[in-house]
Amino acid sequence: MKNHVFKNSGIVLGLLGTVLIASSSFAQGLMPAVKFPGARKALTKAQASTRMSNSPTYTYTLIGYPGALDTQGVGINPDALVRDSDDQSGTATPAIKVVGAWSSSDGESQTGFLARVRGTNPVHETYDLLNDPQGSQVQQPYSINDFGQIVGDYYVGDIGGAYIFHSYELDGDTFTPLNVPFAGAVSTFSPAINNAGEIVGGWTDSAGNSHGYTLIGGKYTSFDYPGGQIQLYLSVNSEGHIVGSYADASGNVHGFLRRGNTFTSIDFPGAVYTASTGINDADEIVGSYCPTAQCLQTGGEGLQGFILKNGVYTTFTIPGEYGTALASINNKGVLMGNYYDSDVNAADTANHVYTFLATPTP
Repeated sequence: MKNHVFKNSGIVLGLLGTVLIASSSFAQGLMPAVKFPGARKALTKAQASTRMSNSPTYTYTLIGYPGALDTQGVGINPDALVRDSDDQSGTATPAIKVVGAWSSSDGESQTGFLARVRGTNPVHETYDLLNDPQGSQVQQPYSINDFGQIVGDYYVGDIGGAYIFHSYELDGDTFTPLNVPFAGAVSTFSPAINNAGEIVGGWTDSAGNSHGYTLIGGKYTSFDYPGGQIQLYLSVNSEGHIVGSYADASGNVHGFLRRGNTFTSIDFPGAVYTASTGINDADEIVGSYCPTAQCLQTGGEGLQGFILKNGVYTTFTIPGEYGTALASINNKGVLMGNYYDSDVNAADTANHVYTFLATPTP
């Protein structure tokens, strides 16, 4: 089975990189609300309907970097209130901005992207490639705010079997490294940014232990979940509330919410693995969970998304697919996530990754 370069919802499928792709920008044009672009196989209406969530209250838009078989979205902007200066659509409709990465067909390179999505029927999309020119061949943006500030990371190698990443902030055309000043730090990963410009992320020390950090007003502060190690995919809302995941002393992964200095563990009822990956200003939280040990053993077979609202968990899944993960939620309740198709057990291929938006219908 060939390697995937995506780090999806806390389950690492593999990291390889051989090509750095130069930045470019183009428009994909008007598309229908449900689409499978690029080289993806066209579906009949009956087939397409089986790929939608059980909830009847969403309109779905599939996001795919043109020509790519694998696209993984990670973050969306909180409010989509500001019209882009480069909007050529002829309307004042604000854009939902999605950041993530796409993989080459051979699974050996990964490139960041920014997608601007307007409308639901029809849909207008534009795409930009995002790569820190000082970075490596494997890059991934993680988070974007309403002012267009983006944070991400890139893979630089491994030490003693541990993956090493360096993080960055992109503001306008300027990339700035996010280098934590903590003694023994060797890696920074999975950053997120809110509309106040506050940044959260993870860092790893020379002993291989992983921690969280905040960057507020130019000051870095480290934090740890009590008795746990911080994992991939953090998110922060406008109140400074942080969600992420941690591994306990037994290696089991749980989600968490941090308000001020108070931590609350997040565990989907009955799950063997829970990762919380997104939070909006109403403290609505999204993520993914494994309901069975087989899900962990296979790297995500049967992975389900969840929404946590007012203390109530709701499962979100794309029926018939190998796994579903929710990555982000904005202040209008728009969900962004990914699903993985069912060919993962084929001997000569890896499962393909598809990104979707789920927009609540009035």
